[in-house]
Amino acid sequence: MQIPSHFLMTAFINDKLKLRFLPVHTGAFLFGSVLPDLPFTLLTVGGEIYYRWFAPLPVETGSIMEYLHFTLFFTNPVWIVSHNFFHSLIINSLLLGLGYGAMRQQYKWGVFLFWLAVGTQLHTIVDIFSHSSDGPLLFFPLNWTYRFASPISYWEADNYGRWFILFEYLLDGVIIAYFLRKWFERKRSEQNAG
Repeated sequence: MQIPSHFLMTAFINDKLKLRFLPVHTGAFLFGSVLPDLPFTLLTVGGEIYYRWFAPLPVETGSIMEYLHFTLFFTNPVWIVSHNFFHSLIINSLLLGLGYGAMRQQYKWGVFLFWLAVGTQLHTIVDIFSHSSDGPLLFFPLNWTYRFASPISYWEADNYGRWFILFEYLLDGVIIAYFLRKWFERKRSEQNAG
């Protein structure tokens, strides 16, 4: 899924958890929802700038984006580690456990780490089931090659990408409408109270 969709889904879940009076660290949870994709985004922007203005593309054919996303993404250790560190079920589970343990010991940073890891783990699980050829490495850092080939892809046309993008945009729209309705209701109740 795309970064805004991860953020909106997590914001919706955060809202529902808060309604149940769960002590969610909203900032950490929302940051965790986008953190797994930030290194890839920064590498892409940096690679685009580097190969557009400072160095020739090291391959004869193809575009810069093809080189970055279909060569470096699968073969370059910096890209592999950067993209898969916070997409790792193993690393996220360790962070989740560490955060939970610290939270139980009353360390304030434990609450932040726990909810950050919940956000990254949720992001990862969604990505596992919405990527076909380019999903997260399932057992990273223990295995650097195995990816679950989901039958559904958020972007690949051969794997229902066209249908999924419609679903994703519809879901985003519904969540945005939900928050707009809440905002308008809050404004109306403030006006009635004032």
